[in-house]
Amino acid sequence: ARQQGYAVARAHCYAAQGAPAYAPVAAWLRAEGVRLNLARLDPVWLSEVTRLLPELLTEHPNLPAPAPLRESWRRQRFFDALARSVASTAGPLLLFLDNAHWCDADTLAWLHFLFRNAVRTPLLVVGTVRGDELDVAQPLNELMTALRQCNQISVIELGPLDAAETARLAVQVVDAPLAQAEAEALYRETEGNPLFIVETLRAGWLAHLRNLAAAQPDDGAREAA
Repeated sequence: ARQQGYAVARAHCYAAQGAPAYAPVAAWLRAEGVRLNLARLDPVWLSEVTRLLPELLTEHPNLPAPAPLRESWRRQRFFDALARSVASTAGPLLLFLDNAHWCDADTLAWLHFLFRNAVRTPLLVVGTVRGDELDVAQPLNELMTALRQCNQISVIELGPLDAAETARLAVQVVDAPLAQAEAEALYRETEGNPLFIVETLRAGWLAHLRNLAAAQPDDGAREAA
């Protein structure tokens, strides 16, 4: 996305209970591609954004603090301010949300608002979801159903990688080529599961495999022995 000129903002959701509301939105707003453009906002909107980025009150000492969200119209204005914040980027924007099945209901409500209210900036929201973690009672399922009705969502089911794809991903993770035997061993070890591939390599599996290979005598050494 960056190679195509997109600004990219990443956020992650976690399974832990009590995750702060709007935590993914705050992470997106603090991303460099969005954060640097917030100064373009009118103070009335920037004041609303300080609910998630309180450091803005220090950077802009004359900015009034927002009023409590007691009335429904204030929440509407808060959502509008967040939408204007992502629309403030100079070019296309990609919002990435990892483990979206654990996303809090408030963030999903704002995303629904964002999809219903078109912004000026070309925008793509990409979320990863584990199918076995998603049930009908989760707020994400409701959002996905609503977006399907408006033809605003595409679902791409990802299966295991094949041996060649496993090798390509491994090269990206370790930033170095793998021998064919190493790539084949990694594929057998992980069965093409992208998460297993990344975590296996990060755990030092490749170095361990190479150490084992270096410790074994070659055929010439066996004959001499």
